[in-house]
Amino acid sequence: MDNVIASSPAAVPASWRRRAIVWLVFAAILGLAPWCFPSDTALTLMTQMGTAAILALSFNLLLGSTGLLSFCHATYAGIGAYAGVWCMNRIGAQGLPVSMALVPVAGAVAGGMAGATLGYVTTRRAGMTFAMITLGVAELVWVMAAMMPEWFGGERGIPTDRTLGAAWFGVTFATQREVYALVAVWLFVCAALMYGVTRTPLGFLARAVRDNPVRVAFLGQSPAAVRYRMQIIAAAFAGVAGALGALNFELVSADTFSLERSGIVLVFTVLGGTAYFAGPMLGAVVGVFATVVLATLTRAWQLYLGLGFLAVVIFAPGGVAGLISVHVHAWRTGMARALWQPYAAVCVGLALVVGGLIGIVEMTYGARLASDAARAVTQGGSAHAGAVPWGTAVVVVIGGLVIVTFAGRHLRCKAASAGVRVGNGDE
Repeated sequence: MDNVIASSPAAVPASWRRRAIVWLVFAAILGLAPWCFPSDTALTLMTQMGTAAILALSFNLLLGSTGLLSFCHATYAGIGAYAGVWCMNRIGAQGLPVSMALVPVAGAVAGGMAGATLGYVTTRRAGMTFAMITLGVAELVWVMAAMMPEWFGGERGIPTDRTLGAAWFGVTFATQREVYALVAVWLFVCAALMYGVTRTPLGFLARAVRDNPVRVAFLGQSPAAVRYRMQIIAAAFAGVAGALGALNFELVSADTFSLERSGIVLVFTVLGGTAYFAGPMLGAVVGVFATVVLATLTRAWQLYLGLGFLAVVIFAPGGVAGLISVHVHAWRTGMARALWQPYAAVCVGLALVVGGLIGIVEMTYGARLASDAARAVTQGGSAHAGAVPWGTAVVVVIGGLVIVTFAGRHLRCKAASAGVRVGNGDE
């Protein structure tokens, strides 16, 4: 996860030690998470985060490493999900001595084959042309799946039972803890393999194709061939995520191919940060938490997710990982103490802006729901009479914006004089 390339032989051991420590910490987090959050609800949430992290990491092999904006990445995950369900049902029906832990392998094979088939067409072009082709492919597969319910199960989908496989070491995946453990193992393995891909000659060629495909072609390499290989690899890992999702929910339907799924993957990846290997994982954790937890707290959760996505794209293009990198850099250089006052003022301003916007959004939704339910009159027209709360929320937002503007300007000036860059790191 460390993008630093050692420039001297003496720096190589230190670089490898840092990477080993990072991976050990990552493994420790995955292992300790179910002990810190033992409830079935928390385990289900973390399981969804794990599958989303694998899917986002595989998507970033295209977007971050190769510069390909794909709108059909959920198609490969859906194909992997159907392959996983088919294998689980076959294992259960015939009583094969095979553990369900191997089902993601079938998803990887199916996703890779789909990537080799569809990618042969899509990767011949790049840029906006590639994006439009993948958009058409995603729409085509989605419509075909809905038109053939005998194959894809239609809206009802195809159910399965993850407990019918052979019990290897006493594990039947009857509990959510066992399912989380399986997802955690596959997440660690897939993350390690994808990180390895980014450090291979193919990974370096992919970044070169992203930055300057004409120069790569001039040097004798085919940019289309590099894109094609990366597409196959990314599709295979997407198939793993799809199979794990099917094993978790024990159901797969044609909605798995929907454009909404590909859009969610894009949001999670950009939210986490495409310039950092661990960024998509962070984005998946934040995104799944927002979509699952916020949905239980407010009906405006999609609006909050969209506003957060816009805020990251506009003000923090490096995503969550970029913000973390900036803070780590400031802490390592010892400039955190010199900048804490304007930084605290910026945080206070942001808190005011966010709090005021939340108040406006919730009052707007409350007024709309009251109007739809014809309760506005019986409640004394509270949706229109509450001038004080609305005015307070607007004043809070304006005050927060003023604080952020002046404090941010002061923070940038002090950071520039101290030699600290305030913004996102594109590493």
